[in-house]
Amino acid sequence: MSFREDGVYLYNNGLYRDALDSFLSEDVDPMEDAELAYLMGLCYTRLEDFSDAVFYLGITAERSHSLIRVYQARMVLSYVHNLTKNYKAAEIQLQKVLEDGFESCQIFASLGYALWMQNRTPESIDYLSRSLEIDSDNPNTLNSMGYIMAEEGINPEKAVEYCQKALSMQPDNGNYMDSLGWALFRCGKLDEAKEYLERAMKSGADRKVCKEHLQLVEQYDRF
Repeated sequence: MSFREDGVYLYNNGLYRDALDSFLSEDVDPMEDAELAYLMGLCYTRLEDFSDAVFYLGITAERSHSLIRVYQARMVLSYVHNLTKNYKAAEIQLQKVLEDGFESCQIFASLGYALWMQNRTPESIDYLSRSLEIDSDNPNTLNSMGYIMAEEGINPEKAVEYCQKALSMQPDNGNYMDSLGWALFRCGKLDEAKEYLERAMKSGADRKVCKEHLQLVEQYDRF
């Protein structure tokens, strides 16, 4: 078994550091091998070494002769950029994917999120709507749409519907509970909002955001 084959086996079994060591053992320069750069980029992403992940995935995106591999590299790059709050860079990668002729629920949803984080709400809503046109039952898109609409004060009742549908598909998802609680608060339904936000706090949601939401609901409830 070659170092590369061994690395792929280790990666598929969740041994990302060992996989990376195998890829690094290859007597090949990843600058000249877009496939090796891609595999290394995946390992660095899993290991949360995001600067190296961006570097090696960027090599693949710019130098690979496989359109599918370029697509995959750009999608991982957009994920890393969104995760590290480099939303403009995420937008650029996703727009390039669209220019290459790829369209999917995931692409539109990720782009919608990146645009919203740049305070471009109308464009964000448009791309999330296009995502739902492809898959009207995608829980991630439903939750994103509901949360953004609630946060921006756009038709809070409809925002609740989106969040309820997302949570019905993943009833243990704490972040979806938080989104529904926030949307209910925006509708003035304080008791229900508090119930879902308290559940979210206990179920692994983003504690900082959820705590802020719950504190605002409790403060509002005192008046």
